[in-house]
Amino acid sequence: MATQWELKHKRLLEQAERLFFEKGLKAVTMEEIAAAAGISKMTIYNHFDSKEDLFKEITLEMVRRFNEEMSLELQRQPDTYSRLKAYFEKGFSVSKTVTPEFYQDLYDKPHLLLEIAAYKRETTVKLLTNILEQGKAAGEIQEADPAFVAMLLDVLTVGIMGLIKQGDFNHEELLDFNIKLFQFISRGVMADVRLPWEPSEAADQHQKKPGKSPDDSAGGSTVG
Repeated sequence: MATQWELKHKRLLEQAERLFFEKGLKAVTMEEIAAAAGISKMTIYNHFDSKEDLFKEITLEMVRRFNEEMSLELQRQPDTYSRLKAYFEKGFSVSKTVTPEFYQDLYDKPHLLLEIAAYKRETTVKLLTNILEQGKAAGEIQEADPAFVAMLLDVLTVGIMGLIKQGDFNHEELLDFNIKLFQFISRGVMADVRLPWEPSEAADQHQKKPGKSPDDSAGGSTVG
């Protein structure tokens, strides 16, 4: 059973995440967060030295949550293609929930962005690398370096975050980019490419536009 503090901590992170998404790091005060979480400001400072520390913990928790949910989803997939598809869909689903303000806050704190990126390399990127390594061992992946492909995707993710932060990408454009990215990666590494495929409703409710080719009906992700 969760302790009283564990319950408060969970509520604190949930409310702080919501407020940071809605208003951004600079606009939100610790008083607002404390009031929303139903705890005192002093209680927050007993566990976090600053608002930035709380923001960092929320960002790390988002990555941890993605990794945990993705690991469970991967166990349900029968082959490498399905695992890659699930990975891209999950990442896109998560990216839709993150606001430009949140990305802006990350880019305004380069040291924090580097710390999050390092954590992702040790966790999320390894998760993707494992998918590719298992596929290679099963003969489902061509002769490619799984670690290189995974790192390439992570670099692309950071670049897309920058475009979202600047407001250059809306979710429709992000979906189209993810479709093309998934197809590019699939064609590049899969020994048996099965394209096109339709994005699941869980990933997106996107409807294919008139005049689009069948290949443009796939879904993908740049987050992970």
